[in-house]
Amino acid sequence: MEILRSIIEVLGFVLLIAGAIAVIELYLYYHFKYFNKSWFWAAGFSVFSILVFVLLKTTGFYSDRLMVYAMIWEIFFLSVSKYLIRGRNYMPYMLLAPAFIGLGVLLFYPFFFEVYLSFHDLKLTTIMQWKQTGTIPFVGLRQFVNVFTIPPLAEAGFFRLLGRTLLWTFSNIFFHVLGGFALALILSELKIFRGVYRTFLIIPWAMPQVVAVLALRGEFHSQYGFINLFIKKSLIAFPWLASLGVAPVNWLSDYPLLTCTLINIWLGIPFMMVIILGGLQSISQSYYDAASIDGASYFQKFKYITLPLIKPVLMPAVTLGTVWTFNNINVIYLVTGQAGGTEQADILVSALYKAAFTYNRYSYSAAFALVIFAILFTISLLYSRTFETKER
Repeated sequence: MEILRSIIEVLGFVLLIAGAIAVIELYLYYHFKYFNKSWFWAAGFSVFSILVFVLLKTTGFYSDRLMVYAMIWEIFFLSVSKYLIRGRNYMPYMLLAPAFIGLGVLLFYPFFFEVYLSFHDLKLTTIMQWKQTGTIPFVGLRQFVNVFTIPPLAEAGFFRLLGRTLLWTFSNIFFHVLGGFALALILSELKIFRGVYRTFLIIPWAMPQVVAVLALRGEFHSQYGFINLFIKKSLIAFPWLASLGVAPVNWLSDYPLLTCTLINIWLGIPFMMVIILGGLQSISQSYYDAASIDGASYFQKFKYITLPLIKPVLMPAVTLGTVWTFNNINVIYLVTGQAGGTEQADILVSALYKAAFTYNRYSYSAAFALVIFAILFTISLLYSRTFETKER
């Protein structure tokens, strides 16, 4: 019964989306096809106003302000359809409109609402005011100042979290590229079973991240995890290791950030390996044959042929990996105990999550998110500028 109910809900959602797309297409078709009719303005404005009024009343979102905005939009679009577009090349607009509106609902609206929140003060003490009156106290740039002066967590401030996040990102990307390059070079030299090895190596990245992270989290358990069991077995076989300080470690409590880093490195190497392997296979063998004739060593071939020709593939992958790792809350969230957890492993994005959903500081979190966005945008620009400079 539960499965049937779930199927019905999914089908209902699909029908809702299909109906919304049909309404959008009919709306555009009317404006682009009948713009030269004498009744174009009257019919379009009256029917649109009635439909919007019924929709807002039915959903409970009716307000005079929304009705005014809707009427202004219809007047604007009627004018554009009649005097600018005039039915010319309307098919591309009709094909792109559903996707553009979907992106607007899913991406643009949340982003602009986040910008709006960052200049106001929405928190537990003001949320009822927003619900009753629809207004939030305006505070200007104070939330952005608070991001740098008021710690988002109980222990760590912004700059400490920023340093930890940069260390987390750099160490992960370094070992992702190093491990991915090493595996890609090995696979590129294999003549048989290359596809089989590549399939096995990509499994950690291909499986759901929740499953992979929680499985690895168990391997770092202080008593039953594979890591500590291996250390204990090694100490039994080689007692002299104890004199070097080798002993089981409470990974999750004493070294949470290191544990998260080791897990994320293991998860990220396969992706980088596949990207680099694709780049290596695109390099013509004739370059290496010519270098061999000239007496070049393996390392000379790697330095003067492989590295320069792999950069156009590697730099976008590194940029993408940097953004993913900088924003990777999944590993931190799952390894350190979900919503609460220890602050010793928190990075900027996990601190942002706790500020919003543990401490309920919504406007502060919106400003925090915009600061993180600015940092990532700057890093991406530096990557691209560096790559373009080296290309020249």
